[in-house]
Amino acid sequence: MTSTVDASEGAALQAALLQQPRHVLFPAADQFTAGFGESGWRAAVRASNEHLIPRGLTLGFQAGRAGQVDAAAPYLDTLLTALRRQADVLAEDREVVAMVLQLGLAEVLPPGDLGQLLDAVPQHLRTVARPQVEVRLDAGSALSPAQLRAVGCTRLNVIDRAEAPGPTLLAQSRQVGFTARYYQLRVPSMDDGGFIERVHEVLAEAPERVLLPAPCAMPADPAAGQWLQAWRLLRDAGYVAIGGDHYQRGDLPDPNGPGDGQRHCDLAGVPRRDRSDFIGLGLSAYSQIGEVFYRLEDDLPRWQARLQSGHLGVTAGLILSEQERLSAEVAQSIACDHSVDAAAFEWRNGIPFEACFADTLPALDPLLARGWAHWDARVLRLAEEGRLLWRMMAACFRPAAAIA
Repeated sequence: MTSTVDASEGAALQAALLQQPRHVLFPAADQFTAGFGESGWRAAVRASNEHLIPRGLTLGFQAGRAGQVDAAAPYLDTLLTALRRQADVLAEDREVVAMVLQLGLAEVLPPGDLGQLLDAVPQHLRTVARPQVEVRLDAGSALSPAQLRAVGCTRLNVIDRAEAPGPTLLAQSRQVGFTARYYQLRVPSMDDGGFIERVHEVLAEAPERVLLPAPCAMPADPAAGQWLQAWRLLRDAGYVAIGGDHYQRGDLPDPNGPGDGQRHCDLAGVPRRDRSDFIGLGLSAYSQIGEVFYRLEDDLPRWQARLQSGHLGVTAGLILSEQERLSAEVAQSIACDHSVDAAAFEWRNGIPFEACFADTLPALDPLLARGWAHWDARVLRLAEEGRLLWRMMAACFRPAAAIA
């Protein structure tokens, strides 16, 4: 199958790709307030301990910005201390369902230290029988996928980079036992002449998932045409959108149940069938517990000092208002289910859908006119192009202050 799109439609899609907002599912950093500190974090955890849903936890470990950590052993100790501090305040029935080792962590901590970190999780927190452990690796990394699999990583996500052999790294991981292999594309720049060739090489490897670029990392001269071409190549190869930027190989079973308002893209950008709280541990790490967001210190000595004094190191946070919560619910439905059921929204929240979004619904009109979405009775359904532009759709339901 080969996609054919008329030139004007292609130009409109390219323009729309470059106009997408960066923050539609979660608040941007400049919305956090320093007035939210350790007491706000503890209150959020106490409240979440009393809620029946969600009980699951996703842990996100990260190393902060490049160059912030210059010694592995002290940083491992710091992460372990932070894990203990977090575990001390969580109810015993909260259980870890997934872990994400963010980009850069595997370069800071050698495989043996990563193994110690992963082994420490069930010592301090309850875990499901087989939690997912995703490790994100730069395409130019010299690390061996076999080393990462040996210490307990179950999913490998190779992050594309111009002039780096990402497809080769993906190929090396094929025989070492990962339960899934992902490839994350970045927004290509005009001078990245090898981008489309790398996409072809990735598709030849047939990873379980390929992730489309996210606009949060936009180069100075983005190549929207190549971005759009990558999406078409994915579709032609039989990959299907399953939420957020994730496209899954078409021969695999659908990991998602019917949209029921519980599917959720977490802070790591991963669409999950059931919502879980996200606990970020590491320099500048972000977390979400219920409707509360917070971030940790971005200075290593300062963070270590606060941990040693018995704190987690929370520097700022935000509690969503009721309207922001409702907007976020709809945005998540668009990202994960590619639809919004107005009647189901009203049943869950006890508020008329049209009244709730009276000020923002008109923003949908140009997208509806393009055919990128349509109303099916009271269900908003995204077309294929709308799934590519899900951020634009979701932004129509967010307050102006939440869109950046």
